[in-house]
Amino acid sequence: MKYFVLTPFFPHPNSYRGSYLLDQAKAIKRQTNARLKVIILSTFYSSLNSNYTIEGIDCLCFKIIDFPSFIFPGFFNKINTIRFKRFLQKNNIVISSETYVHGHINYPSNFLLTFLKKSFNAKTILQHHALDILQYETGTKIPFLKAIQNYIINNHFASSHPFIDAHIVVSSKVKEKLLKIDSSLNGKTIVCFNGVDTTKFFEKKIKGPSTYFKIGCVANFWKLKDHMTLLRAVKILSDKGLKNVKIQFVGEGPTLNACKKFAFKHHIDCDFTIQKKHTELINFYNDIDLFVLPSYYEAFGCVYLESLACGTPFVAVKGQGIEDTIDEKFKHIQLIDKKNDKQLSKIIEHFYTDKTKIPFNANFEINHIISKMLYKIELL
Repeated sequence: MKYFVLTPFFPHPNSYRGSYLLDQAKAIKRQTNARLKVIILSTFYSSLNSNYTIEGIDCLCFKIIDFPSFIFPGFFNKINTIRFKRFLQKNNIVISSETYVHGHINYPSNFLLTFLKKSFNAKTILQHHALDILQYETGTKIPFLKAIQNYIINNHFASSHPFIDAHIVVSSKVKEKLLKIDSSLNGKTIVCFNGVDTTKFFEKKIKGPSTYFKIGCVANFWKLKDHMTLLRAVKILSDKGLKNVKIQFVGEGPTLNACKKFAFKHHIDCDFTIQKKHTELINFYNDIDLFVLPSYYEAFGCVYLESLACGTPFVAVKGQGIEDTIDEKFKHIQLIDKKNDKQLSKIIEHFYTDKTKIPFNANFEINHIISKMLYKIELL
């Protein structure tokens, strides 16, 4: 069995971005014994130039010729497909009707999946990881260029239906977004959560005595991730006299400085770390008492289940993708309303005084998730 992954992001020696895709690729390879390769679709001006192997997965780099800022997506599609043919030949890659090609993110994967279906009748899969399925929110901010960009995206997505065998979405919320674009895709859409590799994430029982109640948050500092609600919730607790709560943030981004200023002004004990290696997160999750990410625009969020697999409960926002995985009996202590710092402060206080144990459901282990995904793909 030959299985190729097309993705614009994947871990490499200088970046941990896309770690889940590495775990997914490894699980697919384990379960199918496939000759699996990852083709990274990088921009033409990217510094990523050479092929490499990471944790047993061979990665090839194909550079897409494109305009900066996502303007006129697919404008160079004919040139890129000619170049892609040569790329396949150069790397001795033979595509046939028995080959599985699994693309991540609509653009640019969709263009190449369509080409591979038309040219070789490959089995094509397109996986959607975000709520912004057609990537309207990426690229240029200039209104008339944005309108042209979205028009091109809409047209291509509408015309690509016959050439995509299966759409994979990471939660029911993403499925809802996809079907709003085109309800006819329901019959070939598969919900496949981001499972956890429990050989990487598990409870180590390393917690020792501590004078702090530690809250962890792993997410880049964007407005929609809403780190500020967590900070305000801890301020409420501090004002009530609960002084030994500490937040450990991992991430970077445009709202980072505002969060640092708020924490300094209100004497909130925080650690800020730009990034951690994926292999270091197991100790991070095991060391904290509670994981909180109050993001209100979240397709799923691997970090929630990674934390739970390490024995640390998490708190999220109602109506996001991760809600699919939460047991009804725990929703009152795991979910808050969007931007509700008072509600979050009460939940934090609950975990501070009551060490409620929330079990990790083995159905969310990555091998189980991928087994179900592969089975459903075969049925389509």
